[in-house]
Amino acid sequence: MELTYPLIIYIGIGVLALAFLVTMFAIRKYEGGIKSANGSFIKKFKRYRSLVIRYWFIKFIMITALMASIVLSFFLATRPTRVRTITNETHNRDIFICFDVSTSLDGINLEMCEMLKDFVKDLKGERFGITMFNGRSVLVCPLTTDYNYVLTMLDTLEESIRAGEDVWYYSDVDDMEAYGYRFSGTLSDYGSSMIGDGLATCLYDFPDLDKEPDRSRMIVFVTDNDLLGDPIVTIEEACELCKNRGVKVFALAPEFVVDEGLFKKAVESTGGGYYNTRDKKAMKKMMNDVTETDVNVSYKSFTTIVDVPEIGIIALISCVCVYFVCARRIRL
Repeated sequence: MELTYPLIIYIGIGVLALAFLVTMFAIRKYEGGIKSANGSFIKKFKRYRSLVIRYWFIKFIMITALMASIVLSFFLATRPTRVRTITNETHNRDIFICFDVSTSLDGINLEMCEMLKDFVKDLKGERFGITMFNGRSVLVCPLTTDYNYVLTMLDTLEESIRAGEDVWYYSDVDDMEAYGYRFSGTLSDYGSSMIGDGLATCLYDFPDLDKEPDRSRMIVFVTDNDLLGDPIVTIEEACELCKNRGVKVFALAPEFVVDEGLFKKAVESTGGGYYNTRDKKAMKKMMNDVTETDVNVSYKSFTTIVDVPEIGIIALISCVCVYFVCARRIRL
């Protein structure tokens, strides 16, 4: 506990000393006054002696309560506070999940959504974002530490994928709004599964690429590399852009991935990793590697100052009550 205005303590000591001197002079005024007759006779009675003892006992309590009230008043005037220093651990990483939302990847995307929910809940200050692409790329969730919002977006995407299970593209389903969510903005007349475009767009969704070049950044990339169209950026070019920006790509692909050798080489050139679902533990291995990669931990401390007058106020009220009860008891 600390005092905001400790000078008041010294002022209080001076006031108490002055009050003591004034009281002593006031008591001396009554010395040598007129004496009552037969005082020694009265003092022999037990009743008198018991009343005197009770009087001095109550007076002692009353004066003690009065002095304590004055002291507590000065104590509260100093404004007692409690200073707390809190240190937060923050992981300085930016992580994007980039989904290829073509229907051939529905099963993998559903599994990925479920695993990401557990992953996001364990984050400690990392910023997390979501993008999805098909013919075009859409930023679903910008980088944020609002993990509840991230989980909501994952639930929405998962609901959209489940709404289209066992139906053909553009089929009539009960929940068309949910089904169409992942296709809103991702469809294009120029083709589908624009792999390089999707990855490159996700790269430039990272803020402050130039201002904070040393910040740890990575992309979790889910695709089958089945390009159907003429992209602006090839997968090799997109990975080269990521490499130049220091962004590591961790790619998860299904067994039917197209041009696996070239795709794997491009991804691994970024310093990340390539994983294929023919290994049943591929998804778990990928997320473990993401968790353990480039964990830059920083500690930020901040101080809070909170007033703590509660104990002093309760004690002051108690002392004042005791004083008035005693004063009334001895008829002062």
